[in-house]
Amino acid sequence: MRGIDLESAAGQASGPEAHPAVELSLDTVYRAHSELVSRWIRRLEPREDPEDLLHEVFLVVQNRLPTFRGDAAITTWLFAITVRVVGGRRRKQKLRRLLFGRFEGDRSDQPSPATPEMQASRSEASRVLYELLEGLGERDRTLLILFELEGLSGKEIAAVMGVPERGLWTLLHRARGRLKRAYIERYGMPEGGAP
Repeated sequence: MRGIDLESAAGQASGPEAHPAVELSLDTVYRAHSELVSRWIRRLEPREDPEDLLHEVFLVVQNRLPTFRGDAAITTWLFAITVRVVGGRRRKQKLRRLLFGRFEGDRSDQPSPATPEMQASRSEASRVLYELLEGLGERDRTLLILFELEGLSGKEIAAVMGVPERGLWTLLHRARGRLKRAYIERYGMPEGGAP
């Protein structure tokens, strides 16, 4: 297969006439996007080894690359695959925890703060957040991670999740409400008044 400039392919307008049949090589896609996919993995599932999940994602990419038509940006397509692979791993881990009672410690991709107290505080906040996110449904969890942690736009999230952009804001608002209720149920109302 011949390689193409991924940035120009990703930036094209959508629609069948705007995207001629696009041929990409696995090597080109991997080199251009593996760091980004690895970052998504660390955000979506901080307890898992990102290299292992990265390998799984690119196995799926290898199998599906011949069917990629270029109707969406390559990054949108890759993110959708990443969400599915991570979601599958999360379901397997949840089943294993139910069967065997295992829960692995928290990992964070954030740089270490300057003092041990700050590092402990950040680690605890990350643990609490991911513990609360764990109790939410996959859609709520993914929405919150994409918008709040990854900083994706509503349009990008709507494309990845396959929902109308107008309805996305309602879904996000409800997901935030469920996260807040989960926090209050578990920890009570904080002294400042808002979690």
